[in-house]
Amino acid sequence: MAAALPSCGQAHDALQPVPNNRLEIRRDPLKGRGVFARAAIGAGALIEAAPVVIVPYDQRRSLDDTVLHDYYFVWDNEGGESRAAVALGLVSLCNHSRRPNARVRLNRVRETLDLLALTPITAGREITIDYNCPLWFAAGD
Repeated sequence: MAAALPSCGQAHDALQPVPNNRLEIRRDPLKGRGVFARAAIGAGALIEAAPVVIVPYDQRRSLDDTVLHDYYFVWDNEGGESRAAVALGLVSLCNHSRRPNARVRLNRVRETLDLLALTPITAGREITIDYNCPLWFAAGD
């Protein structure tokens, strides 16, 4: 029998993961890997709450010289310098769209990137976000 996990006394603040059985990673011939809905997702639904690793602003520029350049999010702005957030979830694999069906909300209290549905998303449809930054690639839509 497994031992019970100790209680931290903050159950009201505990982050409950969103089951990812509603999502899958597939390859798009033009965009590469992307996140797709396996089941219908309603408008306004929390699709994922991805925990993040916060990269201090003095280390963020180093990320630009790595493969993580295409996957991190700007976390905040401290006097012109911003920290980065590396998401430990599927949100980092969402492709860009000028007409996204989801958005990312920074949840600084829980240190997560919350992926929220903007519109109803049908099963099989790709989940896209607007990167809200200068693009380093040619946008297809």
